[in-house]
Amino acid sequence: MNVLMRVCASIILPATVLVTPISALAAEKKSSPPSFNIAPPPSWVKPVSAPNEIEPGVQDVGVVYLLVDRQKNVGAKAFYYHGVEKITSEKGIQSATSISISFYPAFQRLTFHALNVVHDGRSSNRLNRSRIQVIANQKDPDQAIYDSSFVAKAVLEDVRLGDTVEIAYTIEGENPLERDNYCSTYLLQWPQPIVRNLVRIIHPANRKLSVQPRNGAAQPRISTINGNTEVLYEARNVPGRKIEEDVPDDYSVRPALQISECQNWGEVARWAMPLFETSNVHSLEFEAEIARLQKIIDPEARIVAALQFVEDEIRFLGKSWLGRHQPRNIDEVLRSRFADDKEKVVLLTALLRGIGVDAAPALVSDSYRMKVQQRLPSWEILDQAIVEARVGQSSHWLDPSHELQRGPLSQIYVAPFGYALVLRSDTSDLTPFEPPKESWPSKKIVENYRVPKPEQDGELEVISEYHGLAAERMRKYFRDNTREDIQKQYLDYYTRRFPEVKTQKLVWYEELPGENGCRATESYIIPKIWQLSDEKDRYTLFVEPGDIYSALGSTISPQRIDPVALYYPNKVIEQINIEMFEDWPLNSKRQNTVTDFFRLQDEPTSTGAYVELNYTYEALKDRVEVNEISKFNEAVNKAKDTAGYNFTYRTPEQIEANKSKAGFNWAAAAAALCFFGTATFAAYHFFRHSKLSEPRPPPVDAPAGLNGIGGWLILLAIGQLLRPISYIKTGFDLYPTMMDTDSWGLLTDPTSSSYHSWWAPTLLFELFFNTTAFVFCILLIALFFAKRAAWPRVFVTFIVIGIIGSALDLFFIHQIPAATESGGTSIGSLIGGVIGALIWIPYAFRSKRVKATFRY
Repeated sequence: MNVLMRVCASIILPATVLVTPISALAAEKKSSPPSFNIAPPPSWVKPVSAPNEIEPGVQDVGVVYLLVDRQKNVGAKAFYYHGVEKITSEKGIQSATSISISFYPAFQRLTFHALNVVHDGRSSNRLNRSRIQVIANQKDPDQAIYDSSFVAKAVLEDVRLGDTVEIAYTIEGENPLERDNYCSTYLLQWPQPIVRNLVRIIHPANRKLSVQPRNGAAQPRISTINGNTEVLYEARNVPGRKIEEDVPDDYSVRPALQISECQNWGEVARWAMPLFETSNVHSLEFEAEIARLQKIIDPEARIVAALQFVEDEIRFLGKSWLGRHQPRNIDEVLRSRFADDKEKVVLLTALLRGIGVDAAPALVSDSYRMKVQQRLPSWEILDQAIVEARVGQSSHWLDPSHELQRGPLSQIYVAPFGYALVLRSDTSDLTPFEPPKESWPSKKIVENYRVPKPEQDGELEVISEYHGLAAERMRKYFRDNTREDIQKQYLDYYTRRFPEVKTQKLVWYEELPGENGCRATESYIIPKIWQLSDEKDRYTLFVEPGDIYSALGSTISPQRIDPVALYYPNKVIEQINIEMFEDWPLNSKRQNTVTDFFRLQDEPTSTGAYVELNYTYEALKDRVEVNEISKFNEAVNKAKDTAGYNFTYRTPEQIEANKSKAGFNWAAAAAALCFFGTATFAAYHFFRHSKLSEPRPPPVDAPAGLNGIGGWLILLAIGQLLRPISYIKTGFDLYPTMMDTDSWGLLTDPTSSSYHSWWAPTLLFELFFNTTAFVFCILLIALFFAKRAAWPRVFVTFIVIGIIGSALDLFFIHQIPAATESGGTSIGSLIGGVIGALIWIPYAFRSKRVKATFRY
């Protein structure tokens, strides 16, 4: 969740939760039951009036805030909130009537100033002490160690549509761990509209606070009077802005105001170091663990063993905000065997230092990640802790809040936070870092099919290997679920593809020694793996790379207004091995698809009866921006359309039955006839109008008797007379494929195993090109023997078109693996055409016999 979202959810929304800075947390014990006061606002508060009605242009979303007034007195350590919200629909009643304010009685005092409901212009005071309960926020004793907050709760009665609810209160006091170092972020836009929005911060002028407006927020007015500085921000008619689901972790679009008393990151580091003190360690259990670790010879293996001890032996209770509490003593953590993320960091740092490793805690921002460097230096935006361990000149980053990490240091994953603030005395800035690539999540799935003849049972073995982060997640999955439950989930997955599939053996899990990897093996029987078509004229089997499909994800709604997070980094390799019952050539070729979002390689091969489909997916981005949605959807659809393979098989009986059903392909014949008629008409029209009104005179330098068919023209005459025969032969070769509906369907029907998307355009091109060439040949013969002056240029045009046609035919053929065996003939034809062009084109334009003969 984004920091600003958390601020909104945990400190700013007045009718639901705490309205104090997120740092106001601690775990000191209380000597008396917590309560609250009822009194007028403190004198330092400036009264602000709420508008009476919703101003034009404010949208209706259930609740509209007429006023949001937040005032902070840094010197007095007090926060004042005054909110007025109008209920504009039935769905807004519940949220407006449930009051919940969180505070810490150990060091804070809650004072209510007003709690009113206005109905039909009449105000009703609901500030009744007996109707407000103060209860502990955490019921779990373990969690209460880290969160000693209480909640003042009330449910307002008799609140109706159109009513206005007003609440005002002050929380005084500050967590001692803050040590007079104020940092906070005020969200200036909420999911609900705000008619009048005000933030006022006053602080002693000698305390230097930096102010940074974010995401288009206006600059606040800053003034200093009587030794106090006032920061004042005000806006009107702020529209509501909801953030859609599945946005990137660091996505921040709402205007905000960041306040920080820290002048630089080095100051933040020195402020945080006392929270991670490791010197007070003396238990025998700690010393015993140090002794165990020191027995490990390899230095990196010792570090990994220390990490595994903290991850596996100390129960993780969740993450806590920096400054929420002072981490417990390491001896207490070892005794209780549970810890939050900060205590795990302290324990791991102490263990590493105990075995001679130069280790230090490091603070990162899970909410801002790489963008943390764009914010003011502040401990408030650093919401997670990890450990830096230096080995030689290299730094290794460890996150003990993970679980079940294994393998060498190079395969230990830590999230791509981008920057870390290492807590060392000489730290002056953020340190950039990224997880080692060997630790990135990757998995390899090998599916081994044995496919018999139709009506027999097939077999499927699935071997899945997981590495890096993917291995951690798979270990946890097998740890937290029974083998039977896991097998059921796996079986359900394959049931969607093969409804009658049965488990042959229970899923087997094993670790890959020496690396952060694990393997799962599944085994299934697939009754009647071939599916009989509805027409009962063929059997089909579709094999799809399911894990590749999952990695590609789904298309995104074009109406979306926020970016979508992608699972990154991520690598998936899926290999599908199929042992067919007979030789099975493939009609597919290698494809390499590279988009802005992912890279997908598809490498199909076949050898005899063995077919192998290899897919490799690699994520390239961590998000899809709004202006990229259409591009992403197109890339995903195209990738899914090309992935997978459809096998089609016909028994001898089905082949015979289909032969009797096969018909004439009237559509292709009609198209060919129309094309032939059009070409013939154009040729006839050209021939009629090609005759000159007067014959051209023979060249002056041409010898007498050169006029007429003789010399090299005899060769051209023979060639032109014989050439139509070659096109007639090609037509006869195409006829069985083009004009038989069954043969045509085998190549152009996507459900056929012989299908390829290039077959239809290739065959149609050859049909139309050869039809055109045949008519062209007849035209050339007529022009030649009529000695028309147009013959030379028409002849040259014919040669050029022939070369282009051969090149295009060669291109089409090489798109179809099953047709490439004829590619040698096409290449020879193309080369012969080029050589002929080099000879005959100059002859047609320069020969004196040609000029003397073709003059009419």
